[in-house]
This record gives sequence, structure tokens and C-alpha cells, in this order.
Amino acid sequence: MLWLRVALLGVILAAVAAAVIKVTSFLHEKDLMIQERDQQIADLRAKVEGLRIDTDRLKQSNASLEGEVAKKRDELARVQREAGVLHATDAASAKRLNELERRLSDREHQEQMERVRNSRRAELALRITNRSAKCDLENFFKTGGTCKNGQWVKDGERLVPIVQPAGAQPPVEAQPAGDSHETR
Repeated sequence: MLWLRVALLGVILAAVAAAVIKVTSFLHEKDLMIQERDQQIADLRAKVEGLRIDTDRLKQSNASLEGEVAKKRDELARVQREAGVLHATDAASAKRLNELERRLSDREHQEQMERVRNSRRAELALRITNRSAKCDLENFFKTGGTCKNGQWVKDGERLVPIVQPAGAQPPVEAQPAGDSHETR
């Protein structure tokens, strides 16, 4: 019975050893799981810290961008004010330029009229102007022609002077070609 006791003791020891191994392996697995979980927690804490840093950077960037937007808005308002001032100045300059051009044109016209008035041919110029004005008035409602040198000339025709024989008086007025002209 000793051998039976030894066998029973061996079986009990084997069962205890198996139970110890089983508990040890279970605890070891549990320890590994705890280490993995601790590692995941550490990784997540690192990610959270990284996200906090990114959030802080984004807040600083947003503040900087808001400052730039405010500065650009102020600059735009300043540029718009300057553009308004320049537009007003430009309009005033254009108005003054038109006035000066009108005065210059009037002065040139007066000088030209004075030269014509003082020239030796002022009477001839006056007669030509009067003839042209008279022709324009007489043919005011006519179409299909124009007054040239005081005579009505139809479109497509040209003013050709009348050729007189060699001893005759030279004509003062020219006649339109291809059309007889009646004195009115």
C-alpha cells in the first residue's frame, strides 16, 4: 500500500502541478493581455496628445488667419477708398480736359475766322460760304446728293467746270456734270 500511497501522492502532485501550470499560464496570458491593454492605452494617450498638439496648432493657425483676413479686409477698404478718390480725381480731370479742349477749339476757330476776316480773300470766302448756305437751305429736303461749292450735285456725279471758248469771259460758277442746273 505504500506504492498505492506513493501513486496516489504522485497523482495528487501531478494534479496540483497541472493546476499550478494551468493557473500560471492563465495568469501569464492575463498578464500579456494587461500588457497589451497598457500598450494600447499608451498608444491612445500618445494619439490624444498628438491630437491636442494638432488642435492647438490649428487654433493658432485660425487666429493667425483671422488676423490676416481682418488685415486684408482693412486693406480692401483702404484700396476702395483710394479708388473712389482716384475716380473722382479722374472725372474732374476729364471734365477740365474737355473744357480746355473746348476753349482751345473755340480759340482756334476764332483765330481762323480772324485770319479769314483779315485776309485779302475774305470777300471770296464769304461769297463761297453764302452760296453753300443758300444751296443747303434750298435743297434742305432733297436726298441723294450734296451741295458742293454752292451747287447741288447728285450722288455718283461730280462737279465739272464749264469750259468756255478761248475769248469768252471765264465762268464764276461750275455746273454739275450730266445735269442742267437751274438758277433759283
